[in-house]
Amino acid sequence: MIAPISALGKRGTRWLSRFGALARFLWDTLIAWRSLPRAGRRVVRRVFLTQVWFTAIQAIPLIVVLSGILSFLVISQAVRELGRIGATELIGSLMVIAIVRELGPLLTALIVAGRSGTAIAAELATNRVMGEIDALDGMGIDPVHYLVLPRFLGAIVSVFGLIILFDVVAVLAGLAAAVANGMASPRYFDIVLESLSFRDIWLSAAKGVIFGIVIGTVPAFHGLRAGKAATQVPVAASQAVVVSIVAIFLFSAIFVALS
Repeated sequence: MIAPISALGKRGTRWLSRFGALARFLWDTLIAWRSLPRAGRRVVRRVFLTQVWFTAIQAIPLIVVLSGILSFLVISQAVRELGRIGATELIGSLMVIAIVRELGPLLTALIVAGRSGTAIAAELATNRVMGEIDALDGMGIDPVHYLVLPRFLGAIVSVFGLIILFDVVAVLAGLAAAVANGMASPRYFDIVLESLSFRDIWLSAAKGVIFGIVIGTVPAFHGLRAGKAATQVPVAASQAVVVSIVAIFLFSAIFVALS
C-alpha cells in the first residue's frame, strides 16, 4: 500500500524539481542580456538572424500551404451548410474564433516546435556531447549568452511573425472559398471584420509570445541537460518536442479558460 504512494511521491518530487530547474533556466535566459558583454552582441545578433532565417523564413511555404488548405476547407463547408439555414453571418465568428484565435496560433506553434524545437535540442545536445559546452565554461563564457539567448529571441520573433502570416493567409483563403461557393467578396469581408475585435488580435499576439517562449526555452533546456553519450542527442530532442507540445496545449487551454 505504501510502495505505490511512495513511488508516486518520488515521481511528483522529480517533476517538481525539473519544473523548478526549467523555471530557473528561463529566468537566467531572460536576464542574460543584461550581463552580455558588448563584444559578444555581434555574435548573438548573427546567431539570432540565423535562427529567424531557419525558424521563420524557411517555414513560410509550409505555413502558407497549411493555412490556406485549412481555411479553404473550413470556410467552403461553412458557406454551404450555413447558407442552407440562412446563417452565413456565423462565418465571421467561425473564422475569427476557430482559425484566427485558436487554430492559427496552435498549429503554428506545433509546426515550429516539431521543426525548429527538435533542431535546437539536437544541436545543443550535440554541443554537449562534443564537449563544446564544457569548453565554453572552461573559458569563462556563459553558454546561455551565446547558445540559448539568440535562439530564445529568434523563436519568439519567428512564432509571432508566423502566426500573423497564418492568420492573413487564412483570411485570404477563406475569401477564395467564399467566392468559389457563391458569396460576394464585400459580404465576406464585412462579416469577418464585424466579428474581429481588438481582443482577438491581442489574444493571438499574446499566444505568439508565450508559445515562442516555450519553444525557445524547453528545447534549449533539454539540449543542455543531455548526457555525454551520443545516444542522448535523440533522447533530448524527443523529450524537448514532447514537453513543448504538452506545454503549448496547456497554455492554449489556459487562454481559453481565461478568455
